[in-house]
Amino acid sequence: MSLRYITRFAHYDAKTVEEATALLNKYGEKAKPIAGGTALMDILKKKYLPTPEAIVNLKTIPGLDQVTEDGGAIKIGALTKLVDLAESSVIKSKCPMIADAVNLISSPQLRNMGTVGGNLCQQVRCWYYVKADFFCYRKGGPVCYQPGGDNRYGAILQQKVCNAVIASDLATTFTALNASLKVEGPGGSRDVPIKDFYVTLGNTLKQGEIITWITIPEAPSKGSFKKFKIRKTWDFAVASAAVATTSKGTIAALGGVAPVVVSGTPDEVTSALGSATPLSMNKYKVQIAKTILKEAMA
Repeated sequence: MSLRYITRFAHYDAKTVEEATALLNKYGEKAKPIAGGTALMDILKKKYLPTPEAIVNLKTIPGLDQVTEDGGAIKIGALTKLVDLAESSVIKSKCPMIADAVNLISSPQLRNMGTVGGNLCQQVRCWYYVKADFFCYRKGGPVCYQPGGDNRYGAILQQKVCNAVIASDLATTFTALNASLKVEGPGGSRDVPIKDFYVTLGNTLKQGEIITWITIPEAPSKGSFKKFKIRKTWDFAVASAAVATTSKGTIAALGGVAPVVVSGTPDEVTSALGSATPLSMNKYKVQIAKTILKEAMA
């Protein structure tokens, strides 16, 4: 990538979570965190979002790249690289559905760079959103372009004001596992159930906040992740499904079909698909989602 495409910005190597959140809060919307950097570099190159004035490097914060087991719960540091998550002995033995999901994310090269927190917080991949020429509703504009445009990969559920779909496969997987996120910021820390983390136009992170840990309260007795994609090598999900059973019951989650992760009991998610509201070009996604869900439940 030619440097002529990148605007100058300040770069900070944060040594602690407190330093990182203070810097992000200081610059406000003009700052971006960076970990693996795979998503941020795409923004800097394509300029579909304003170029930040400051970038805060989180990789220099020690201790947030570990996967451990504590009292039956699995704790995952947000700076854990995707490849390390998939290869973790804890994950392989206690929750292999996570490794299955990771191995279907992107390419090996990007899994070697990308982090868990970055995957959870990545931008949607709607092609109107990722082009600088379109000022869509998600960017603060007046309209979502998908209903009247090319909506082949758009939402079929919970569209409201935006038809972009959540891009994170880990979000789907962690939702089925009833995970919670430790979020830290200038105002302290808070625990957020991942099912409440995503909203129609993004997530519930406040100014200066970052995800530091993901906690899975209980390893599932049975779990599965399935994904349908167009390209056989790597691609974002046309639809994905994760289903996990613990002592609390069974949770099913769907990705690639809505601006948020659709979740609930298997019956509730199946019923939601029965009431899907596809756009003009993506009715096919309804049957794909039903099939993927059925496979994950098998």
